Amino acid sequence: MAATIMNYLLKEKESSFLIESRGMIVLFPEPYSPKAVEAAKLRDMNLPSTFSRQLSEDDFGKDTLVLTMEASQKDKIYRKFPEARNVFTLCEFAGEGDTTIPNPYGGDEEKYRDTFDALYGIVFKAADALLGYKDTMREKTNTGGNQ
Repeated sequence: MAATIMNYLLKEKESSFLIESRGMIVLFPEPYSPKAVEAAKLRDMNLPSTFSRQLSEDDFGKDTLVLTMEASQKDKIYRKFPEARNVFTLCEFAGEGDTTIPNPYGGDEEKYRDTFDALYGIVFKAADALLGYKDTMREKTNTGGNQ
């Protein structure tokens, strides 16, 4: 959902960023939850009709920014991918510190709508930060201990 919101917001600003979503654990490709699709549709956004993809070492490069939902995911990326750079939690990058966004997985439609709304506010701030990020990459570089 966060990637869809980011694409929506950056499209309005005529940005040329490539925004993609990856999974930390993808046992088999699967489509988005119908509840997530409906939550996006209620806000005039469409989740892509793609299937989940596993994060891999090919996803990292010097111009790649990775935003995770949780600090534990960020830590796991740095442990699993020594070449990883510029990995932040979404809230951290948006200037929201340790704010936690609830995971709607297994919840009802209302949980997905509430999560979508919470994500929208955080992603809005992250989109603004992202537009200034490209010019200040050195200032914000986060190597997570990887040198």
